[in-house]
Amino acid sequence: MIDKSGKISLDAQDIAVLRHLQKDGLATLDALASATAMSSASVWRRIRSLEDAGVIAGRVALVDPARAGLALCVFADVSLKDHSPEQRRDFETFVQNAPEIMECHATSGGRDYLLKVRVADMSEYEAFLMERLLAHPSVASANSGFALRDVKYTTALPL
Repeated sequence: MIDKSGKISLDAQDIAVLRHLQKDGLATLDALASATAMSSASVWRRIRSLEDAGVIAGRVALVDPARAGLALCVFADVSLKDHSPEQRRDFETFVQNAPEIMECHATSGGRDYLLKVRVADMSEYEAFLMERLLAHPSVASANSGFALRDVKYTTALPL
């Protein structure tokens, strides 16, 4: 799994296990063994090895946002006032502590960060934007785009 240079290398069986776990994180060892043509013990060892190497970072339940009352999906491009390490660190700490922010990516180009925000409705987003995001001392501006509908959504990596 981890070669001499410290790089993680996945073989075909690792990839098969990961593909099946991405489809069904609750699959039993027997079901995974059957699907991958390995023994249950081999599957268990591979999963433990993948977890120990950090390839499997965790296991979660996928919750439907609309059914959970968080139907509005907003993409916000954020520019910082300056790019000092302190300003970036302060903003990234804010992001980590804001449950509405589902994803945050530092980006190249005209903006510094791209946020994916989930809230119940427009008034909740307005409150988040005006009272929290734009009020943050590091933030110079934010430009919001609203998802009209999900065309594709997946958490599965293309292994």
